[in-house]
Amino acid sequence: MKNTQITRTSLFTAAFALLLAVTVGVTANIANAAGSNSGGGGGGGSVKTYEARVTGYITAIDYVNSTLTIGASYYGTGQLKVTSSTNISVNLVNCGFDTLKLGDWAEARYDWVSKTATKLSCTAVPTS
Repeated sequence: MKNTQITRTSLFTAAFALLLAVTVGVTANIANAAGSNSGGGGGGGSVKTYEARVTGYITAIDYVNSTLTIGASYYGTGQLKVTSSTNISVNLVNCGFDTLKLGDWAEARYDWVSKTATKLSCTAVPTS
């Protein structure tokens, strides 16, 4: 029978090699999940945004900073940012941000993280 002795150095080397193999394997899986820059095939690569919706009356408009609030702030919407890429329509007609008025009924789609409106569909409330 052969007498084998395990030294601390050989144990350390084996543990390091195992750690390195696991790290390389995990890194490769993360790169594949996110999509790589290699072109062709595969999915992923872009960050998915969570689109939220809110419906209610426009209760605040800041024309200078291009923000608005739909409904009361306790609904969790807070202020929505309106950009040049936000699709805005009032009574089914495309228009600009300056057309919106307090009290208009609005349905907004927005990015939950950035609070940037992607679409605003409004119905002008007639004034008497």
